Amino acid sequence: MKRLAYRSVTDFEELRELSELQGTAWPMDMFTSAVQMKAAVQHGGSVIAAYEGERAAGFCYGFAAYDGKEPYLHSHMMVVHPDYRDQGAGTRLKQEQRLWAIERGYSAITWTYDPFQLRNGYLNLCKLGGTVSDYMPAVYGVDQAGDPSDRFLIRWELESPRVCAAVRGEPASDPRWPDYAKLIEKAGKPGNRLSAWDSVDGGYLLAVPRDAAEIKKRSPETIVAWKRQLRELCQEAFGRGYRIVGMLPGDAEIDYYVLEGET
Repeated sequence: MKRLAYRSVTDFEELRELSELQGTAWPMDMFTSAVQMKAAVQHGGSVIAAYEGERAAGFCYGFAAYDGKEPYLHSHMMVVHPDYRDQGAGTRLKQEQRLWAIERGYSAITWTYDPFQLRNGYLNLCKLGGTVSDYMPAVYGVDQAGDPSDRFLIRWELESPRVCAAVRGEPASDPRWPDYAKLIEKAGKPGNRLSAWDSVDGGYLLAVPRDAAEIKKRSPETIVAWKRQLRELCQEAFGRGYRIVGMLPGDAEIDYYVLEGET
């Protein structure tokens, strides 16, 4: 495992170097410019970067946000160079971002991710202790295969007991989760539906395929069907006061998101 140093970055030339890392993760039309990042860090935003010596290994970028009730930090992107992935750099970048935000008076950080990127889901929900109560349909439109770019909005309550436990190395989990009722088992073959919402104790499980990218290659319409079901059930659940609090391993093909009522 490579030894990395983490620090806040405000210098424009360093921000320009970091912005080039985006090319390892997504196409150029999705890039955020160094000019935009510089403006953000001058006005309540943050860029936290990881370095091996002088080499940039990754960064996370967030800007100051306001929802009409309170200010918070919205973490717009995180990039880790392929040479440094699967070594804990992403987790550490988020932890450093959290400390930076707390020191400046923020109580929460938000960010979005694709619900079918399950490794990101485990990081966001279990290892970091975030929760989801907002489903955002087609944030970046619909691709040529008819697949909408739906996103979950993570909310990270920075000093909550749940988050503090997670950053201490105690991932979110509960022995009751495997017994929760399943709202989706397979696309097109749902489990318990809306009539079951108020009839069980604890919570519910929402199935998602483990390898959505591979399924999309073989059968784009199957992924669209999965997303349609997940969208409908999440919007219904969130409207009823439920939120996603974790992930649970399933079988060889699926894992589960865990829904519980907000307390």
